[in-house]
Amino acid sequence: MYIVTDDQVRRLITMSDAIEALRFALAEQGRRRAKIQPRVRTLGEDVSLSTMGAILPGAGVCGAKVYSTHKGVFDFVIPLFSTHDGRLLSIIHGGALTEYRTAAVTRIAFDAFGCADAKVLAIFGTGVQARAHIRALVEKSGIERVLIVGSEGVQETVAQMQTRYAGVCFEASTAETAVQAADVVVTATRSTIPLFDGANLKPGTFVAAIGSSKPSAREIDDTTLSRAGMIVVESLAQAEEEAGDLLMAAPGVVDWSNIVELGDVIANGYVQERPRGEITVFKSLGIALADVALGELVTRRAMAAPECGGAVL
Repeated sequence: MYIVTDDQVRRLITMSDAIEALRFALAEQGRRRAKIQPRVRTLGEDVSLSTMGAILPGAGVCGAKVYSTHKGVFDFVIPLFSTHDGRLLSIIHGGALTEYRTAAVTRIAFDAFGCADAKVLAIFGTGVQARAHIRALVEKSGIERVLIVGSEGVQETVAQMQTRYAGVCFEASTAETAVQAADVVVTATRSTIPLFDGANLKPGTFVAAIGSSKPSAREIDDTTLSRAGMIVVESLAQAEEEAGDLLMAAPGVVDWSNIVELGDVIANGYVQERPRGEITVFKSLGIALADVALGELVTRRAMAAPECGGAVL
């Protein structure tokens, strides 16, 4: 049994690795070969405990993500088990894994909905997830310009990203300017209210709202949703419980019968045609299937490369 730290996760996998592993896992979900256990939150006075799980027979694993939230700070752990004999295979510190999996799933949606011609990316936020999404969406894509909107650390983020991706232009921006220019908009914040006016979005924009997984918080407004020709989620059942961006919309704005699960699209194996000129919204909440799939990859790599893998117990 392996114990794997965040630093070791970063040595064992790349963002491209994560995208490949999660594309397989989502396809398995779409083919109904994977099972997802919804998130359960238990609230205490000063801390909350959340659990979510998944079974991925195609990779021979099942597991759970367990995490605490204290004063807005998260700490994650992922125990991974074999589906062949039930053995505990590994325990993985889940901070880095969460960073990879969330951004990788957004990149898979970006690819699945025909964003190959996108040139301008707008990022709301300057934290770990915002930076991970820049990495996932800029690498091996046609993105030429990234506009960063945030309440703090914007200039530092611009400078750091510019150093890392010399061929891409990074700029600090206002919400209005960024949305008006962007082909792709990613919201990676802890805002509980909409971050921009959806009327400013260009026709055909791809919007990924990934910051909130609570029914009482939203990052995008009713105008964005009403202009969307397609709304995509990872799990419809989970979205009906947690997606504040959708649940807080005015009556009639969201037609739940027309919401698409990303796994169903990936299982088809082709790029989904979007209604011409209409906005596509991807509302990400995070599902344990992604954590379990990446956990399997990390564990396999740790077993094959003990010099950079985790401790064996």
